[in-house]
Amino acid sequence: MEALEQRLGYEFRNPGLLKEALTHPSLGHEKQRYHEDNQRLEFLGDAVLQLVITEYLYAHFPREQEGPLTKLRARLVSREAL
Repeated sequence: MEALEQRLGYEFRNPGLLKEALTHPSLGHEKQRYHEDNQRLEFLGDAVLQLVITEYLYAHFPREQEGPLTKLRARLVSREAL
């Protein structure tokens, strides 16, 4: 992690969180024991992204109904769009 910080020119306040964010879930399966991985952070990030997109759509399409807004949000946060 220190090498990454040096390369970026940034010191992370929580190196454990950085390690968790960068750890793929397959590492735990390869080592046959539990490791922190990025799945929980991905879950949180997905929720934050949905909230931000929802607020944007709500503000910019004040006359649109819930159904079309939900469909548009789903397209915007889909794997294909990202």
